[in-house]
Amino acid sequence: MTKKAYIIGSGSISPQNTIDENWFFEKINPVHIDFFSALEPSYKEHIAPNMLRRMGRAIKMGVTAANMAVVDAKVQNVDAIISGTGLGCFEDSEKFLLAIINNKEQFLTPTSFIQSTHNTVGSQIALIMKCYDYNFTYVHRGFSFETCVMDALMQMEEGKQTILIGGIEEHTPMYVELLRRSKKFSSNNSHQYYEGKTKGIQMGEGSTFFVLSDTKKNACSCIEGISFSYKPKSTEEILSAITNLLKTHQTSLEKIDVVLMGFSGDQQFDNYLLELLPQVSKTSATAHFKQLCGEYHTAGAFGTWVANKIIEKQNVPEAIKINSLTKSTINTVLIINAYMGINYSFTLLSKC
Repeated sequence: MTKKAYIIGSGSISPQNTIDENWFFEKINPVHIDFFSALEPSYKEHIAPNMLRRMGRAIKMGVTAANMAVVDAKVQNVDAIISGTGLGCFEDSEKFLLAIINNKEQFLTPTSFIQSTHNTVGSQIALIMKCYDYNFTYVHRGFSFETCVMDALMQMEEGKQTILIGGIEEHTPMYVELLRRSKKFSSNNSHQYYEGKTKGIQMGEGSTFFVLSDTKKNACSCIEGISFSYKPKSTEEILSAITNLLKTHQTSLEKIDVVLMGFSGDQQFDNYLLELLPQVSKTSATAHFKQLCGEYHTAGAFGTWVANKIIEKQNVPEAIKINSLTKSTINTVLIINAYMGINYSFTLLSKC
């Protein structure tokens, strides 16, 4: 694919104060014991009250983040809506299943069931925007958001001009407790994620959307390309995938200004990234982002938001730095993300 996707608008709801468009890592909200919760805005400013009262948290976060992106892009409509999620509207799924048990499978209201499907967020956005064109939701675990990016690039190759893409994830108290009992969590927040020596993640949630355009307009960065690696067997395999992506776009790892890495804090899942770190740190400024949002299926969307901000501000904030290398001009950012040691993705962003 040779088409670039210019980021002309973005909106993010995360555990940090990303709802403030002027926020740039000045104040960092810490993890709550062993998980992150999203800092949610006043939804009534973005969603009509009659619709708001029937929406679950994931839908509210998704619709609001999408609205923030569209407002930022100063567009009225888009040619396609592509969303990604790992768990979907988990809260509504939970409500419906509990209602089945508590009501002994009788007198069930359909609202929670209707809104529990993974594509509910995309459909709600389409109804509000009156966008009846291409609308797709990807549920590909750790590749969910990255597949949206891939699809958007292909859609632009076929003539689409403006596309809304995003990743949505929510957690519930019951889900958090189940993961805690299964010992999937770590409450150790005394170290940076890339220094983790223990098992267990700190889970997060959030919703991040982007408006992509096939023309530069008011964009400060663009997505050059993306590639994937599923269950790689070695660091060399990951490095080969990165090299091939960069070669396709006439560059190399030595020429990348910033490498943004998705360490989870769990040593058993981060081992390949830890082995890769010394190689990428030689010539590039390195940073990581999941210590701000936690680990979840579509954390890559938040990572893309961070990368876009780095290019816009031409600065790598102290809060996310790994090494002390600085660049006078940041022209390229490579995102190396991983999910549970299974899904590895590599996204190249460049300055417009």
